[in-house]
Amino acid sequence: MTRIRTIKSGANSIRQYQGKPSNMETVWLKDDKVIKPFLRPIKPITLRERRARHQKNHPSDSNESKVRGVAFRKKGRRDKELATFFKEHIYTFVDENDLTKKEWVRISGFAGDDE
Repeated sequence: MTRIRTIKSGANSIRQYQGKPSNMETVWLKDDKVIKPFLRPIKPITLRERRARHQKNHPSDSNESKVRGVAFRKKGRRDKELATFFKEHIYTFVDENDLTKKEWVRISGFAGDDE
């Protein structure tokens, strides 16, 4: 059976914390040596106030990224295989009559050659 979502529940599902209204913020209160979350309404602030608060929280943030679209992560199996492939192959012409045909050709001298 397919569950049909209403507009309200659909809009709620795109939020970071489901079940928490977008106009509420979480405040952690200490009550009897126990810290409990409490929801309170968000007070609207101007963009100038928001920017000043951000600059106070992150003073060294220049809001510039020199490298965009690059994911920095550990090298995995695929990255190692690709590096090995580039080491053992060369992209070169394969037809002496047609200079538009280029392919990756294995360089002899590496382990696994049948020659």
